[in-house]
Amino acid sequence: MHVKPIIKPPVSETFFYGKIISWKFSDSVTYVKARKKYCFRFEIVFESGKVCPMQRGGFVSKTEAIKARENTIKQLHEKTFVPFEYTAREFFDYWLYYYMIDEADIAYNTYTAYRNIIYNYFLVVWGDKKITAIQRDDLIAALDSIPYDSVLRSAYGVIGGSFQYALENHIIYLNPVKSAIKVKRKTEKKCEIENNKKEEHVDQPPALPAVYTLQQVTIMLYLCKQEEPKIFIALLLALTAGLRISEIIAIKYEDIDFGNHEVYIEHQLGRSTKNEGLEDGKLLTQELRTKTKNSVRGTPLADFVIDEIILQRQKYEELRANIPDFHDYGYLCCQDDGKPYHRGFAQDAYTRLMEKCGFTKIPWRKLRNTYATILAEFEISMKAIAASLGHYSADFTQEIYVNTERVVYNADCEIIAFALEVLPKNNAAQLIPLDERYLLEVLP
Repeated sequence: MHVKPIIKPPVSETFFYGKIISWKFSDSVTYVKARKKYCFRFEIVFESGKVCPMQRGGFVSKTEAIKARENTIKQLHEKTFVPFEYTAREFFDYWLYYYMIDEADIAYNTYTAYRNIIYNYFLVVWGDKKITAIQRDDLIAALDSIPYDSVLRSAYGVIGGSFQYALENHIIYLNPVKSAIKVKRKTEKKCEIENNKKEEHVDQPPALPAVYTLQQVTIMLYLCKQEEPKIFIALLLALTAGLRISEIIAIKYEDIDFGNHEVYIEHQLGRSTKNEGLEDGKLLTQELRTKTKNSVRGTPLADFVIDEIILQRQKYEELRANIPDFHDYGYLCCQDDGKPYHRGFAQDAYTRLMEKCGFTKIPWRKLRNTYATILAEFEISMKAIAASLGHYSADFTQEIYVNTERVVYNADCEIIAFALEVLPKNNAAQLIPLDERYLLEVLP
C-alpha cells in the first residue's frame, strides 16, 4: 500500500513565543516628522523569554495616539491584546500540525479528518483572509460549503476547538463560533421542517439496513469460514464481541484469558501522526493507545469463539514451524509470516462475502451496532453493553449504537433457501430451523 509521511508546513516562529507575561511602554507618544503622524512604542515579554519591541502608529493627533495607547494597555491587562496578525492558512498550519499533533497528540484518523475539513472547505472559502477578520458570516459560509452531514458534525468541532485556542492564545480578539453554529443549526432545522413537509406525500425508497439480523450473522460467519477464511477471526470478534477493527488486529494470544473466556483490550494498531515505522514498513501498524480511556476493557467471549481461537492458535503454531523468517509477535489475527494486518485488510474480502451472502453491505464499522442491537434484543443490560463496547455512557450506547427502530421481518424463508444451497445436507439439517439454543450461543 502506498502511503506518505506527514510533512509539516513551515510556520512563523512567533507562534512559539507563548503567552504574554509582561510589558513596558514608553512614557509618551512620539511624533514622526516624515509621516506627519503620531505613534507609541512598547515592549512585550513572552513566556519563552522573547522580548519584542512594538509600535502602533498612523494617528493624526496626539490625543488620538494617547487614547489608543491607553486602550492597548487595557487590552494587555484583560488579556485580549493580539500582538501578531496571521492569515487563516498560517494559523491553521500551526494549529493542526504543531498544536493538535505535537501537543494534543491526536490520532492519525482525527488528523486526516481535520486536515480535509480545513483545506478542502474552510480555506477554500476564506482564501487569504486574516484570522482576525473572519466573522460569523464567514464561518457560516464555510460550513454551508460542506455537503455531508457527517463531515459537518466534525467541522463544528474543528472550528470550535481552533477558534477557542486562538482566543486563549491572543491570536483573535473575539470568538464568533458559538453565534455562527447557532445560526447554522437554526437554518438546518428550518430546512428540515420544510423538506419533511414536501416529502409527506412522496414515496421514499426503503432505507438501507443499519444492522444485520441474528439469522444473517449466523450465515455470514459460516460462509466466511468456508469462503473468506482470511477475515473469519476478525469478523467473528466484530460480531460477537463488538470490537473495533483496530483493536482486533492488535490482539495477541497473551491478551486472552482462556479460563475466564475474556479478551483484554489495552491497545490498538494503526498509524500515528509521528511517522514512526516509515522506514521499516510498519507505518500503518504502530501500537497505539486505545481510542479512549474507557476503551481499555475486558470483553467476554462465547464458548464457540474460544474454540475458534484455539483452532487459530494451532494454525499459528504450524506457520511458525514451517515458514522461514516467521515473525513470532503473537498476534491472533496476522499474515502468514506472522506480521500484523493493517486496519483496511478485510475490506475487499468483506465486500465479496456480502455479495456471496446476497445481503446489503453495511460498513464494517457498523458491525458494532449489530452486536449492540442483538444484545439489546436479548434484554442484556445497556450498562453491560456499553462497558463491552468501551463506552462511558449507557445512554450514548442506547442512542447511537442500538437500532431500536429497525424493521424486523421473518427472514426464515430466505435464510433456509440460502442455507440449503451452501451447506451440506447433514449440516443444514442441524442448523435449520434455527432454534433458540443455537442463536443464544452466538451471544457472549
